[in-house]
Amino acid sequence: MTRRSEEHRSVEAEMTTIVVPDHLVTVEEWGALEDINPRMRYELVDGNVVMSPWPALDHQDIIGTLVAVLRRQRPPGHRVLPESELLLGLGPWPTVRVPDVMVTGRSERGLARLHAADAELVVEVVSPGSRRTDRIAKVADYQEAGIPAYWIVDPAAADDGRFVAYELVGGAYKEVARGSGVITLERPFPVTIDVDDLLTLD
Repeated sequence: MTRRSEEHRSVEAEMTTIVVPDHLVTVEEWGALEDINPRMRYELVDGNVVMSPWPALDHQDIIGTLVAVLRRQRPPGHRVLPESELLLGLGPWPTVRVPDVMVTGRSERGLARLHAADAELVVEVVSPGSRRTDRIAKVADYQEAGIPAYWIVDPAAADDGRFVAYELVGGAYKEVARGSGVITLERPFPVTIDVDDLLTLD
């Protein structure tokens, strides 16, 4: 067998271990899954495993900057978490989202994931392939789950759409801020965001 053939078989063997469940998945099954493919990002939507490409470096840079901004301004008792699992529903076929940034008042260590009631803010940074999901599907998901605040950061949008903030009012999201420049918000705590600085990649 040639070296090329051996490498090809090795790749095939590796690929056979990347198995996405072909049935609706419960929370227990989701927690037991190994990393299916470390090059992809996974969420659970109504029991269906949904995968998307891992975000680009610029996307990660924005997440890191926003986490630092929020941590500098947070009051005691708040944690700012990047890319952590958030369980939105406990029905037979649950939804587990992985917001880019999340703020919570839960201080326990070692938790596998948080529940919707634990989240005070979720943030999604829009990628080229996630615009519809972040601006439509996740608005509905987070609203239905009762999460008090949801921010969308969209580096590729026009100025008035680069940052959009929603707050839950009477069970529905109300847009409370939009645009670029300096924006001050009251949820999850009084915080000032310089959108232009956030989206300036050094």
